[in-house]
Amino acid sequence: MSKVEFKEFVRKNPHLIDVVSKNETSWQKLYELYDLYGEENEVWNKYKKTNATSNQNNNQANLNNSFSTFKDLFNFVKGIDLNSVQKGLNSLDKAIEAFKELTPTAAKGAAEAYEPRPTYRYFED
Repeated sequence: MSKVEFKEFVRKNPHLIDVVSKNETSWQKLYELYDLYGEENEVWNKYKKTNATSNQNNNQANLNNSFSTFKDLFNFVKGIDLNSVQKGLNSLDKAIEAFKELTPTAAKGAAEAYEPRPTYRYFED
């Protein structure tokens, strides 16, 4: 059996990547098993079963976590008082308007009245 065939076998069985990443075995050991027994031996059942149960546990945990997050979000939104939010936005709008009134408008007029000199103008002395 060649390395290329082993790589194809790993591509067909991606659960082997998880087994190696969890330090349950090494690539060397998996390659030796592949070289000795081939693809269709009962040796591979050990790795397939552990992956199936761990995937089911992970999927169930993710599902419970997403329901919990959605439930928390819904409870948060349900607890918001929209009238107080509207009052807060109105007071923020008033504060912005007051700040605009305090800023000098004369500075805007002076900045607009400035005309730059022409760059290629000849000045006689």
